[in-house]
Amino acid sequence: MSTRRQSRGMTLIELMVAMAIGLFLIWGAFAVYIQSKGNYQAAEVATRLQENARFALEAIEPDLRLAGFWGPSTNTALVPDATGIAVTCAGADASAWVLALDHPVAASDDAYGIAGCPPHGSARAGSDVLFIRHAGALRASPDAGQPQVASDLAMARIFDDGVVPADLDAATGEVRDLEVHAYYVDNSSSFAADMPSLRRLTLIKGGVVEDQEMITGVENLQVQFGLDTNGDGHVERYVDPDSPALTPGASGYLEGARIVAVRLWLLVRSEESPGAAFRDTHSYQPLDGHAAAITPGNDAYPAQFQRVEVTKTILLRNEVAR
Repeated sequence: MSTRRQSRGMTLIELMVAMAIGLFLIWGAFAVYIQSKGNYQAAEVATRLQENARFALEAIEPDLRLAGFWGPSTNTALVPDATGIAVTCAGADASAWVLALDHPVAASDDAYGIAGCPPHGSARAGSDVLFIRHAGALRASPDAGQPQVASDLAMARIFDDGVVPADLDAATGEVRDLEVHAYYVDNSSSFAADMPSLRRLTLIKGGVVEDQEMITGVENLQVQFGLDTNGDGHVERYVDPDSPALTPGASGYLEGARIVAVRLWLLVRSEESPGAAFRDTHSYQPLDGHAAAITPGNDAYPAQFQRVEVTKTILLRNEVAR
């Protein structure tokens, strides 16, 4: 009897207790795995979000630093002559805004405002548009159909027939492509109808404006100009693009003030939600002094996406008179 009692197996109760303990351990390991996977996914989303924000700024910064550069001329007030040059966008004449070369840096405040040149889908309401105009960073060979800048120490002229102006000084003259960009935020992208994107209208060969996608996830762009009001080369004040300080004839217009810096503000969202339970509860205040804070939770700013706001001030190499 004693031998049989020592050799018997586990009782049903002991087996059930062992199974319960095993299931508990498995559930704990699974919970740790799920939490670790969620943390990894959130970290990956945050990293990609930071990369997108950094890329957006890095795409605009070198373009801004060249604003108002027209070649070898040392005269910063020089504006290239664009007489006889025509530019089109979607079949419409876009010469007026593309060839506004006396404004190398400009912006439309809280609105798209580019007549005759439609956005990719629909422009983001309450977002600025940044215009940048300059000659290319590299010299170029004459190229028929490509709008180009011919400049020397005394003149600058736009031509697009491949024939360099005869009065260009052979010793000091240079030819560079004309570069004009308008950065704006669209409510859609080429990847998804509900994914906002930073885009730019850019002048290409043939004298036409092409819409190019820069990066997805950008929800809002705000611009402020740093003004040098006393000629010392330093910023005395920052103003919005629609400020009376920049508007000739307006009360408060600062005649002779120069734009020496541009401050950018971007609100960028993740391409995917960090998790099913995630909700963005932050409030984001644009640079624009009279703009309302952006609080996610509507169709324009869905709350299930993670966001980051980035600001950068870029000093211009060429002072821009207003």
